[in-house]
Formats: sequence, C-alpha cells, structure tokens
Amino acid sequence: MTRTDTELSYPDYLANSHRPAFDGLRALGFLLVITAHIPSVPFFGYLHGWSAVWMFFAMSGYLIAMLMMREERRIGRVAFGPFLVKRFCRIVPSYWMAILIYWLACFTLELAPGDYASFMARLPYYLAFLPEYADGNEFSIFTHSWTVGVELKFYLLFPPVLFLMIRNANWRFAVTAIIAVLLTMQGSFNAQSYCALLYGAMLAFALERPQGYAFVARLTRVPVVVPLAFIVALFAMLRYTEQLTAVAFVATYLMAYAIIRGAAMSRVLAWLPLVYLGQRSYGAYLLHFLAIRLGYLVFGDSTATGGLLTACFCLAITVPAAELMYRAIELPVVDYGRRLLSGASSVSIR
Repeated sequence: MTRTDTELSYPDYLANSHRPAFDGLRALGFLLVITAHIPSVPFFGYLHGWSAVWMFFAMSGYLIAMLMMREERRIGRVAFGPFLVKRFCRIVPSYWMAILIYWLACFTLELAPGDYASFMARLPYYLAFLPEYADGNEFSIFTHSWTVGVELKFYLLFPPVLFLMIRNANWRFAVTAIIAVLLTMQGSFNAQSYCALLYGAMLAFALERPQGYAFVARLTRVPVVVPLAFIVALFAMLRYTEQLTAVAFVATYLMAYAIIRGAAMSRVLAWLPLVYLGQRSYGAYLLHFLAIRLGYLVFGDSTATGGLLTACFCLAITVPAAELMYRAIELPVVDYGRRLLSGASSVSIR
C-alpha cells in the first residue's frame, strides 16, 4: 500500500518528540484497569483490563529508547545520571505519597479484614522499590504497585546495558531482541512484563531509522478496523489462554499505529477529557484501587449493579484525587528536577 495523507512522514516524526495519541491511550488503559479490579460486573471480564498495563509498559519502553537515541545524536552521549534524577522526580514522590495514603486508609478504616496487617507485612517491599515481589500468589490492597517496581528496574538496567555498553544501533536492536526471547522462555509474569518494555524499545530503534520507519509504516497502512480487530481477537484468545507475548505484540502494534497514523484515531484519542485523564493517569492508577475498596463499602461487591456503581464512584473519587496529586506533587517535583539539572543537556522527563 502507498503512503496516505493521514500518515506521519519520517521528517515530521523526527521533528517532534511529543506523541499526541499517547495521553488518550493512557486514559483508555486506565479505564480498562478499573474494569479488571471489579469482577462483579460480568461484562468487565470480557475486556481483560489487566492487559492495558502492557500498553503502559510498551509506551514507556518506546519513549525511553526514543528520547535516549535522540539525545545521543544531539550531544554524542546519553546523560545517565540526569536521566535517573528525572525519572526519580517523575515516579518516586507520587509513589511514596500513595504508600502513605494507603497506610493511613488501612490504619484508620480497615477496609477489609486483615488489611492493615497485610499492608504492614509488605511495607518493606514497597519502601525498597520491590512491590512486584510483595505478594507472591496473593493479592493485597496495594498489589497494583508492582508495575512501579518493574519500570524502575527497567530504567536502572536498560540504559547502561543498551546505551553505555553498546554503541552500534544494529547490535542494540539484536541484544534487545535476544533479551526479550530469553525472558519469554523464562516465562514468569514479571519476566514477560519486561518483554513489553523491550518491545516498545525495539519499536523506537526501528522508527528512529529511515529504513525501519518505512517498514513499520507499511505495516500500519491498513484501515483502523484492522488494529481494532486485533484487539477483539486478542480478547477472545485471552478467555482461553493467557498469552502475554501476544498481548505485548498487539500493544506494540497499536502504539505504532497511533504514532504513524494518529490522524486516523485523533477524534477519539485527542478528545480533551481523555487527554486530561491521560496526563493524570499515573496518580489515578496509584489511587484507584483504594477508591474501589471504598466503593465496595458503600455499594457492595457481590452484584453487577454494585460493581457498576463502584466503578462510577472510583472515577468520581480518583480523578479529583489524581488532579490534586498532579498539581501538588508531580508538577512541582518534576519542575524542581528540571531546575536542578538546568545546566545539563539531557533527555526530557515527559
């Protein structure tokens, strides 16, 4: 298929690091995550909302690799220290605030029997940035924080291995692909979550080069119904088998489609309420499960009606709380980090 007017050209792609569709994707992903944590609504089970986390991972992997490649081209190296400072300012303060909020809620409200004891037993893992190892095969009120632990370790390990130790772009792609294969073969849930991050990074490695961009662009020259069909097929498959590699692949393809053919999806993904929610999705994600537990106290957790009301309650509580966290913590701390590093030329934190 030939290039169309809705396709982002390679020069236009290189001219801007902002991806307008990503905020909309984050918002839709957050809404799906809510459905994953309210099993009393039968329809929600068909949406497999947990899979949206793989989209978050793929976007993170893509953005980090893309920004680092562009910094390396601009100044000849990757400023790893400033990068870590910026990621710390973006992620950790809000994470610490969420820990405090959940501790207060467990201490004062006891939303479910044993919540406080369970939270305190896992608190060392949360404070040590190891939330993905806190629960084992059980679930707790802060289980969803496992994603923070995975992303932080990716930020610590990915840049040194791929950018400080390897200079050749072809070798970077090859090593990333080999690591993804090895993690897939290992097969654990955490290992496969890193695969989604690596898939996103490999997409960045491809798109930053003209030949790779042309190849990926050809793959996206299909009507928007095709990626939607991929989603439907994925959800149908997940009802019978949990193939996390397939989830990562579809998430990466959807991201590539949104980047290159964003105009075809702009009516949905550029809708202002979705953009607003997407920009605050990190805080909303951290706080949403507590809001669900509060909703269960009011509406119950055993009926579909109670589940739907809890979902609405969750949004009504979480969105304002996320706005407060965004204004009071995320923006000021990120701004402080930028001022702290104002003398250094480094990758953008956003």
